[in-house]
Amino acid sequence: MARRKKKMTAFSKLLIFLLISTPVLFLGISYATGQDGIGNIKSLFGISKKTEETSKGYAPPPSISVAERDEMYQQIEDMKRQLREKNMKIKALQSEIDKLISARKQ
Repeated sequence: MARRKKKMTAFSKLLIFLLISTPVLFLGISYATGQDGIGNIKSLFGISKKTEETSKGYAPPPSISVAERDEMYQQIEDMKRQLREKNMKIKALQSEIDKLISARKQ
């Protein structure tokens, strides 16, 4: 009894071709457009979380009312002002320390 060889159908050949070529094409196109292809794939599957490094401002969620948003922005501005004042005070104290050190050496 002769065994008949199993042949691959055209559809199965197409599926194997697509499984191999699609990721390669995606990476190539991502590289050509200047994106991180592997990073895009990881973010699609949730392997690694991307952080918004380009965003320097705070964007509140849309569920916050306008008054709450304005209050948050005001608090942020107050904190920035306080930080600037403290940085100026630190510089003044540092210069005073430098003067005391130079006076002690003399």
